[in-house]
Amino acid sequence: MKSKEEILNNYNTTGKDGLPEISAEDLLNAMEAYKQQWAEAAFNAARKHRNEAYEFETFNDFMASTQAKEQAQDDFGAMIAAVADNVVANFLPEDSSVNQFDFNFTMQGKGYTAFYAKDAQGYWQMSRWSEQ
Repeated sequence: MKSKEEILNNYNTTGKDGLPEISAEDLLNAMEAYKQQWAEAAFNAARKHRNEAYEFETFNDFMASTQAKEQAQDDFGAMIAAVADNVVANFLPEDSSVNQFDFNFTMQGKGYTAFYAKDAQGYWQMSRWSEQ
């Protein structure tokens, strides 16, 4: 593993006075390289085994799998929110003292529950959802 100094030396330039300099962007890149190196070291130390083999062969495989899951979940969550927001008016409670409510709906053949709460301005906002 490279030391902090070795990583910084990759991004240093020499100024007119002959002293080493580093731009803000290069410093940020050096910090990111150092963080990436330590993340890979932590990954290698803690890799999970599944059926006598590593679940992920490399750190990049692991990162790609987590980013794909996050993106898919974010897209699906946005779709759930859009559907729930379109039908929420049909389920608004008549009692103005109610601050939370939920309702069930079906999308793509599966049941979901949307949970709504009043925000500080008194508007209903979806706080979370769950699959039934």
